[in-house]
Order: sequence, then structure tokens, then C-alpha cells
Amino acid sequence: MPRHGRTLGVGAALWLASVANGGAQDQFGRAVAVAGDHVIVVKPTVGRGPAMLYVFSRDGSERERLTVARSARTGEGVSPSLSAQSGAFVVGSGDPENRLAGHMFRRGAGGQWAWDTSPAIAPAPATGGPALDFAGILRILQPPSRVVALDGDRLLAGVVGAPGGERGVRVLEKNAEGTWAPVALLAAPEGPDARFGSALWLNGDEAWVGAPGFEGTGAVFRFVRQANGAWTQDAVLRGETLPPGSRMGEALVLAGSRLVAGAPGADGSRGLVLVFSPTSVGGWAEVQRLEGEAPGDAFGSALAYGARELWVGAPQRDARAGAVYRWGDGEDGLVALGPLPLGAAQAGDLVGIALALTDEIGVVGAPGAVGGVGRAAVLQRRNGAQWSIERWVEPLGRLASARDGEVPCVEGAAAGFKCENVDLLSFVSLQDLGAHPGERVSDLWGWTDPQTGREYALVGRTAGAAIVDVTDAGAPRFLGLVPGNPSGARDLKVYRDHLFFTGDGAGEHGLVVFDLTRIRDLDATAPTTVAPDTVYHGIASAHNLVIDTGSGYAFPVGASGGGETCGGGLHMVDIRDPKAPVFAGCYTDTEGLIWQGRTHDAQCVVYDGPDEPHRGRQICFASNETAIRIVDVTDKANPTPIGVATYPGRAYVHQGWLSDDQRYFYMNDELDELVGTAPRTRTYVWDVSELDDPILLRTVDGPDTSTDHNLFVKGDRMYQANYQAGFRVFDLSDPENPVEIGWFDTTPYEGNPPGFVGAWTAYPFFASGTVIVSSMNEGLFLLRPRGRPLIP
Repeated sequence: MPRHGRTLGVGAALWLASVANGGAQDQFGRAVAVAGDHVIVVKPTVGRGPAMLYVFSRDGSERERLTVARSARTGEGVSPSLSAQSGAFVVGSGDPENRLAGHMFRRGAGGQWAWDTSPAIAPAPATGGPALDFAGILRILQPPSRVVALDGDRLLAGVVGAPGGERGVRVLEKNAEGTWAPVALLAAPEGPDARFGSALWLNGDEAWVGAPGFEGTGAVFRFVRQANGAWTQDAVLRGETLPPGSRMGEALVLAGSRLVAGAPGADGSRGLVLVFSPTSVGGWAEVQRLEGEAPGDAFGSALAYGARELWVGAPQRDARAGAVYRWGDGEDGLVALGPLPLGAAQAGDLVGIALALTDEIGVVGAPGAVGGVGRAAVLQRRNGAQWSIERWVEPLGRLASARDGEVPCVEGAAAGFKCENVDLLSFVSLQDLGAHPGERVSDLWGWTDPQTGREYALVGRTAGAAIVDVTDAGAPRFLGLVPGNPSGARDLKVYRDHLFFTGDGAGEHGLVVFDLTRIRDLDATAPTTVAPDTVYHGIASAHNLVIDTGSGYAFPVGASGGGETCGGGLHMVDIRDPKAPVFAGCYTDTEGLIWQGRTHDAQCVVYDGPDEPHRGRQICFASNETAIRIVDVTDKANPTPIGVATYPGRAYVHQGWLSDDQRYFYMNDELDELVGTAPRTRTYVWDVSELDDPILLRTVDGPDTSTDHNLFVKGDRMYQANYQAGFRVFDLSDPENPVEIGWFDTTPYEGNPPGFVGAWTAYPFFASGTVIVSSMNEGLFLLRPRGRPLIP
């Protein structure tokens, strides 16, 4: 029986970029398979919890959740490629070194699945530490796609998009000792990138390899194993009169004796499916061509065959809602049976980007559904009847708000969230923050109304800044939204009762200004959209925003896309009249990783620390990706660098905050856990009592490998938001030796691995003691740390 390989083409996978930028990023359903009477659905990325393989019964009821072993420096994602047979399946690996083919799971006697092995296609990388150049970091963050196809004790593994190009597809076999080893290489054609290996099919001694970039139109290569064990190229299948960009070979399936190849870019992206049959003289000939219905459908992006039917995915149909079409075996070829009845799809669902089919079970992936969380339809056909949906399955239940009063942390939990020494006052879900599917939250800030004393959370939502009254911390109220161009990463600050916020990757966003005293007129029973008072257009997009409230200057940093970017450095704006911001100057550094000169974040103050010659000056402590830069910006026309510092194992100098006496600077590195230069979540403690000579005093490692993000200091406490590890609080009574004294995990999923989802910012500056925390795919948490250290 032929075993199916990858049904999602690499080109099709790129369509998910818009989902990944703004949504939950789970992409559940991006790869699907049927293994015996079980359905396997892949959640290939970190989103709400780690990458995971879900096992369902044929009726759609969940049976198991499986994770793969993760190396210390590779993150936890897997490639969206899945190949299954009755008692085993393999998912493509996501390791950036291109060392592993995938991860193999086998079904035990009791019906449960367990990890079996991760076959290697290359030796382990040499020791000596990971590359810390930007290209090396990108390989870790976005590893090349692995493609796999399994048949018995033989496995095909291809790598698409690897730097330098893995020129071919590896054949692995399982030996008598049960070990998998590469035995052959199916060589890629010479010339420009053919994307050889974008789709694979393995059937005994024959292997089919899709190359959708070959000579501009695409092709399928057939290889045959010889008696001596060697594999030789036997045929190259090409479509006649295909236009450039057809991408033939992006999806493959063997339908009986016929080879079926998708060409989703053909015919103005209407898409085609080409059917080939063997000829009497040993060759292959195109015998039928199936056409998509409308331009832009990308018909042929995914294929599946079973029950004498061919299913064809058209995931871009109707504004990427997607659809699946059925074709049945007839006397003279495949006969159209119409669309598969899946119910109404929403724009962006990408229904049909992944398919799997046997005689009785079908699976359709829709990884763009629910704002990128994803869904999959499990279908059955009984006794030859019509297909019917058993269930639409999703990866995890949606979190419900908790606004009925304080929930103490008891025996390590509060309202289903793990915790220690931190109580939950309330939780407001994304939905109750007014967010639509696909939105998330990023940064936040707080404001206390000087007239009423009421406290407000100002939460960066994809669509703008959400305003939440948190005065009654047990019953927060969403009041409305100050809109901005969509952005998954915005920064917010407050000066003189005005909110300022930016948006990264948001086009001509500018620096938005909103008079917060207008909040007094908002009605919580009818949340509304309120227009900003002004927008400063000296920048377009910016990653972060710094405000020195002592001097009345704002500093958008990491600016891009238009205006005066200052090379991504400190863009200085006079905001002493908040509704009339005025450009004041630039400082562009020599440091940077994404590009030279780029500042990721900073803290700027009117200096009152121990270094007397600099007192009264405006000093910025800038986290510049490859170093900490301390710079005097008092004279906006002539900023003066004072000091610079870096450290062994530096990966990405992200953000930091001064102690109240400005003697110490506490800093995080956003990538050291991910690339392996720090074993666990790490905080860096700097002595900056002499601004021209910062000294690293020590590092403090947390209990797990979660990536750290923003931190702030208030008095003798440090408050951290560490992505999947959630909110953490440290005692700074001994400022050179921080001690963790409490935590609250805002992501109630399995494990706290490295990755860029979870807690973004913890704001601790309310007089009430309420700490507000934004968690990207969850919402807004209101927390209260308890008293002195309880954790040794």
C-alpha cells in the first residue's frame, strides 16, 4: 500500500505568514494524517503551549497529546510535514542544523503512541558554541522546512530552504538492530533553486520527488531502487504548456497506478492538478488535467487519495477561506464530484491546505481558523455512504475571564494557573478585551487619574490600545479602544496624563497621542472606539517607545518604514506639550544585530545616581542588541556616548531597568536561552556606578529555559515578564543578589520552553500594589505578589 508524504507545499506554507504575525500562531491543522483508525493533527509551532501532535479517534474524540524531544538550542517547533502508516508515523524535524530527518512515533500494544526515535541525516554539529550572527539566529528562529515520507522501514527526508541548500533528498533505512541510517541521496537537478523535495511520496522501491521551482514551472522526479541498493532517476514528469510560476510538484499523491501532481500557481493561481499514467513503453504521460474554479484559489495545494476518490485542496478560495474538491474514479479518468461539504468557512481559515484520506476516514486542516489557532475536520464514511463530519477539532479550549473576585494561590494553583506566592485578582481574556480572532496583546502601561484616583490598564492590542478600568481589581472593566494600524508588537507609555504608543511593522503608524482625561467620559456598559488627539508622523513604525518623564522627551527606537528612523536608534521627540510633539534629534549607535545602529529598548532618565559628574544630565541606558550603550543626550544636537558593555555568551541585549538609586542596571538577553549560551532564564546584574565603566557583577538563572522579556524595578522588588514562564518577582533587598520570591504562570499549557509567546510586560507602579501583566495569546492578568520571601 502506498504511503503518503507531505501534502502541504512550501509555497503554500508561506501564506500562513500573515497568520503568524498577528495570531496565536498555533497553526493546528497545518499537517494531518490517518494512522490506522487514529487521526494525527500537528500543531507545528509554539503558540498556546509547545509544538505538539494530537491523536484523535476516528469520531474526533481526543486520545493523546505527544511532544518531541527538544535540543537545548533549537526551540520546540516541528516542520509541517507528516507521514503515517497503520502503526507508525513521522513528523518532520525543526532543528536548524538540518541534522534530524524527523521524529518517529509508534503505537504500542495498548493502543497508546510513544516517541520511538529521531533518525539523523547528518552528524551532530561541532562543539564550540552556536553562531551568534544574525543569519545564525534566524536559522534557529526559522529553521528550514523538513519534508518526510514513510513506508515500512524506509524513510525519505528532504530539506527545503536550508542556507547553502541541501542538494537532494536522503533515503534512510532501518537495519536489523533497529537503527535508522542514511543509505542513499536522491540528487537534486543542477541550476537555479528547484525546491527539490518540496513534496515526497514513497511506495516500496519507488520514490517521487516534487520540485515546484524546476525551470520556472515545476516537475516531478521519479527514482527507482535497483537490485544492488542504488537509487537511480527513472523519469522526469513535466506538464505541457504550463506558464512560469505554476509550481507543479508542490503536492503529490499516488492514486493507484497514476501519479497526481498539484500545480497551485498555474492559470493565474487558479491552480491545476495534473494526472500522469505509465505508458506501454515504460514512460509516463499526462492523461488528464483538473482545473480550479477561480483565479486565486490555489487549487492543487494539497492532495489526498482513498476510497477511490481524489481530494484537492484550494486553500486560497474566497479570501483564503478555502475549500476541498472531490473527484471520483471513472471509466475514462477522474470525474468531478463537487466540493466536500464542510460548512461555511471564514476568510483566512485556509481550509484544505492539508489533507489526509483513507477508505473510511478523512481529515481536512484549516490552520488559519480562529485567528491562527487552527482547526481540523474529521470525517467518516460508513458502508460506502456520503462523507459526514464527525467533529471539528481544535488544540485547546479557549480561556474564560475570571472577574468574580480574588483567587488566592493555594497549593500551587489559582483558577487553573500555576503559581507560587502570587495571588490572582482577576483575568480578562482577549475576547473580553474586545479582540477579534487573530488579535493578540503585547506591551502595556498604567495610568492613575490624579483627579479621581482610579487606576487604568492601557493594553497594546493588535488593533490599538485597549483601555481597562482596574480600580476594582477583582472586577476590571473594558472601556474602549484607541485605534492604530494593526501591529502585533506595540509599546505604550504615559506622560502628563497622555498615552503615547507605537506599532512595529505597522506602516505609517506614527506616534499616537491620546488625552487620558477623556477616559472619564467612557461607559463600561458600551465599550467604544475613541479617536486619538494627535499623531506624530516623524516616524512610521517603531518597535519600542521610551519616555523620560523627568525631562518631557520621548524616544521611539527600532524605527523603520518611513520618516526619520535615526538608523533605528534614539529618535528624540520633545513632548512637553503632549499634543504638539516636535522632533529634537537623533542618536545612531555603532552597535546592533538586526542592523548596525539599532536600539531595541532603553531607559532614559535625568540622572541622579552615584557618578557625580553626570548628575542633572539626561542619560540613556540603551539595550542595543549587541551591547549596552550609555549615552548623554542632554544636547539633542550632539549626543555623547559615555560607556559601553558586553559579556561572554551575548546573544541579544534586549531590555533593562535601573535600581531606584541608579547604581545597578538589571538586564535580560532575549536569545541566550534559545541559542544555548544560557542554560536557563538568565538575568544580568550590572554595577553602573561609574557610567564609563559598567561592570557585570553576576547572573541569576531561573528554574527553566523560558525566554525572558521585559523587567522593571520598584523599590526592593524586580518584576519580570518571561514569556511562557509568565510573571516572576524578585527580592532586591541585597541588590547584587536577586532572589526569586514568587511567580504566576500566565500560560496554562505544558512546559515553559524558549519561545516568543506568553507574558510580555508586567507593570508594577500602581499605588494599590496591583501588578498588571499582558500575556500575548491569553489577555490581561491582575496579580498581587505577597510579602517577604517565602521561597528559599
